[in-house]
Amino acid sequence: MLFDTLLDIARPLNRAGVHWGIGASVLLYYHGLVDTPHDIDIMTGETDADMVALILDGLGNEALGDPGRSLYSTSRFLEYVVDETDVDVMAGFAIKHANGTYVFPFDDRSVAMTRTVDDVIIPLTCLEDWYVLYQLMPGREAKVRLIEDRLLNSGSVDLSVLDRALARELPPYVHSRTAQLAAFCHSFNR
Repeated sequence: MLFDTLLDIARPLNRAGVHWGIGASVLLYYHGLVDTPHDIDIMTGETDADMVALILDGLGNEALGDPGRSLYSTSRFLEYVVDETDVDVMAGFAIKHANGTYVFPFDDRSVAMTRTVDDVIIPLTCLEDWYVLYQLMPGREAKVRLIEDRLLNSGSVDLSVLDRALARELPPYVHSRTAQLAAFCHSFNR
């Protein structure tokens, strides 16, 4: 059901020319890291947020919930229920931490690859970005380790995405862990 809903959402987003990408558990599913995603997380830029909201308004109902303002500083966070599937939309996604706020740089480099399902293109955000994002979220260490293992063993890491994250405001523990991964992958890719 979740994947049917994803296709129902992807079709109009693609037709409208929205720059978007799937993140979180559906992304991990497509990378073979989790068996069952429970919701759909859509990342988009602030310029496309109104179009995404308009499309989702036509497909489902906006949910009223707590967008987690104590942790997140996202400029536009929308929650929907589409065909009994929870769908979160994040534009200007930002996570607060002890040293400031990490703003996810959703841009042309944020979509690393696509999957085509039933002739529908599903853009996927970078696993490297989610490595950093999950480090900033409490209780996500298991996902961080899954992604870290995949990146270490894949032989294909986009170091520019890790470098882009390292140039942003990160707490020392996230910066250090990400820098170590980048250094290891850089030395391995020589």
